[in-house]
Amino acid sequence: MRRRANWLKAYRLVWSGLCGLVGVLGVVAGLFFVPTDLVFPLFFVASLIGSAVAANAWSKTADASVPARAWKAAVVAGTVIAAVVACAGYVVLLGPAGPSLVVILGVTSPPAMRWFGRRLGHVPGRLFNGALTTAELCTRWQDSYDALRAATTAAARLRIVEARQHYLDELERRDPRGLNAWLGKNASAAGDPSRFLAGDDGRDSR
Repeated sequence: MRRRANWLKAYRLVWSGLCGLVGVLGVVAGLFFVPTDLVFPLFFVASLIGSAVAANAWSKTADASVPARAWKAAVVAGTVIAAVVACAGYVVLLGPAGPSLVVILGVTSPPAMRWFGRRLGHVPGRLFNGALTTAELCTRWQDSYDALRAATTAAARLRIVEARQHYLDELERRDPRGLNAWLGKNASAAGDPSRFLAGDDGRDSR
């Protein structure tokens, strides 16, 4: 089980590194090769898209503190703006085939893999609770809510509900006081309990 978790972690690291490299090269190309008269419209459109996605991210983190929500929204907005600029840079360098690089990275991304799993009724990590950190378990709990909403069959929904129960059982085993504190704060089915739980290094994250 731990081997599988390590493989998934390595996959995320490799994908993140490749994505970062492609992103940086694309942003540089966008800044230096996009025609000057298109730079302002490009950033304007990118800012609009980034703001819309950031607003959506803000609305989905209602359980977090305001600074944490603001930081996440800012990171999301910056990432989206950089992605739009990178797409423009690759279009200038490679023509219409340029955005295909971004599409490939998107399709192979960990979130996309989780989405594909949701459609099939599988929740990543459901059988590997012991190999996950507390933060990763909280992420799995939140992802499983979206998976439950996206599931299309009764069997898939049942598997996801069972996985969610496994996550709660494991979190309770690790920090019963913290989990009960979260549940006592009108916890939502899609909420993030991590700020109530002790971290894996033994320090309380609240």
